[in-house]
Amino acid sequence: MSRLRLAALPVIAAVATLAALAPGTAAYAAPTLTVGQPTVAPGVVRFLLTAQDLPEGQQLDPTKVRVSVDASALSVKASEVDRSVKAEELPPRGLVVVMDLSGSFEGPPLDSAKSAALRLADDLPPDVKLGLVTVADTARAVVDPTVDRTPFKTTIGTLKAAGNTALRDGVSIAASRLAEAGFTPGSEQRVLVFSDGADNRSTTTLEQLAQKLKVANLPVDSVAFKADQAGKTQLNAYAAASGGRTLPAESADAIAAGFRAAGQSFSVYLAVEATVPDELAGTTTTLKVSVEGFSPPLSTLVPNVKFAGLANPPAATIVPTLKWVPNWLAFALGGVIFLAVLIVVLSLVWPKSAKQERIRQISNFGPAARAHAAPKRDQSNSAGGVVARTALAATASMMRSRSLEQRIAMRLDQAGMSLKPHEWVLLRVCVMITAGAMLFLVASWVGVFFGLVIGWLFTMLYRLIRVERRTQTFADQLPDVLQLVVGSLRSGFSLPQAFDAMVRESSGIVAAEFGRAMAEQRLGADISDALERAAARTRSEDLQQAVIAVRIQREVGGNLAEVLQNTVDTMRERGRLRRHVRALSAEGRLSAWILIGLPIVLATFMYIFRRAYLRPLITERLGITMLLVGLVLFVVGIIWMTRVIRVDA
Repeated sequence: MSRLRLAALPVIAAVATLAALAPGTAAYAAPTLTVGQPTVAPGVVRFLLTAQDLPEGQQLDPTKVRVSVDASALSVKASEVDRSVKAEELPPRGLVVVMDLSGSFEGPPLDSAKSAALRLADDLPPDVKLGLVTVADTARAVVDPTVDRTPFKTTIGTLKAAGNTALRDGVSIAASRLAEAGFTPGSEQRVLVFSDGADNRSTTTLEQLAQKLKVANLPVDSVAFKADQAGKTQLNAYAAASGGRTLPAESADAIAAGFRAAGQSFSVYLAVEATVPDELAGTTTTLKVSVEGFSPPLSTLVPNVKFAGLANPPAATIVPTLKWVPNWLAFALGGVIFLAVLIVVLSLVWPKSAKQERIRQISNFGPAARAHAAPKRDQSNSAGGVVARTALAATASMMRSRSLEQRIAMRLDQAGMSLKPHEWVLLRVCVMITAGAMLFLVASWVGVFFGLVIGWLFTMLYRLIRVERRTQTFADQLPDVLQLVVGSLRSGFSLPQAFDAMVRESSGIVAAEFGRAMAEQRLGADISDALERAAARTRSEDLQQAVIAVRIQREVGGNLAEVLQNTVDTMRERGRLRRHVRALSAEGRLSAWILIGLPIVLATFMYIFRRAYLRPLITERLGITMLLVGLVLFVVGIIWMTRVIRVDA
């Protein structure tokens, strides 16, 4: 026996020993399931399901995941995990291909391996870092692990076979490159070797390589192309030392299948959510997780899972749930409540006469008014009337104690509403309570709060709209009625007589306000003061200017008809300019209202159809902060835009 053969005996013995201990040198490893640490919440349990080494051609179907407790199946929702989104929560993954370029692979074998490597680069998940090590007389790392496939594909196309083999050095370099790329023993990393197992140039011993692979917890899969017994023993030793596998390949198709099998070794992740029944809340049990579609079915056990308790225990429930009430019935009940409250409250305050009759009573202040007064209905026997009068008396007493009547009365006068202050306040309270009751049927206690706010805003908005319309109507009619006053003055009428004639000839808001002023004048008030109070009730700057003109004329003398005529001409010119400005600013005002309404409409739509998207805004601290900041900025934006689009002319 030659000295070379004697020197090789220890190496051959070590290889044979490791090969004999190899438990996993089968062509394909058995698929496995792994469950991450479960996360429990009231009514649900969530976990990450990992499947590894799936058979070729088979996929992990999310619809076939089953979760059970003591043979009782739970309702399950499973979906594939997007690694690009969950990259920080999942371990990194990497693969280094070690290509044997010795002269024995020249020609079709190397071409088949290159084609299989290119398909592997296309089929691997995009987050797997791919590297390349070539082995010939020496071993070289030609592509470091990276998610960019271009360097790998470009280098694969230039490979040529020549020389001998330093296979163990190549596997050692591959392990070093993965470590330098940041992969730790807990990472999902692998080495794929394409070789026949021969090695005659390596400086790394098998014992050194085995120790390095064991420390790095780095599986080595080998595609053994036409390997002899010594080559198979060598490759099986790599698998035994690392927990990998040896995939025999005797043809081009077998080479492609071996590369595909190595690519499918990487884990598949599913996010699983199982619904926990109320009777299991607060218990500790063992979950059985399985996936159908495999023979035999894949399954694993998760012991000592403690389910969360109920979010709303029955003993702590104060308000009975109304989930059984359909939406249409809830709105119907709310509508009935609203109508009942409205009828009771307005039973005494609904106007009893037409507008023209009220104008006639005011303009004919005195016995004529009493003659035309409509008799009051006797509601003493009405239960609703008794309740309404009691509530009205209590509201009036409260307002007198707080000195609120005069201020609220002025606001009602500006809106042209015949309600008394305490009647208006009671009506607002009833609308708020009704809105809160209606939303309580839909959204429990949260709806009560929003209902009260909506009721308060709705009544305020209703009054403001009436004020705005009444003010605008008065401003449009004022120049024409003052023109009648000017004509009467030129005919020889005094100022009170001219206003009386105008009231009799006119109708609407202007006649009502001037008739009220004339009634005050008959009671002894100065006509200028009465007209100034009418200007305050209608918020009319034009009438205030007319009152100033009357005061000046009475103090210094002059032609009052001419003064009022100039005032009327000024009013008409200002009205024309105001309408022109509103026409020019119409586009800006429309844009502002669209910008104001868009967030409200979108939030309402999301609350109705995608409520889960809004839930973090009221359950998470960051979401609540964002919501409050957004509301403040929204209000600031509304104020800013309303100031920008408002043009005073």
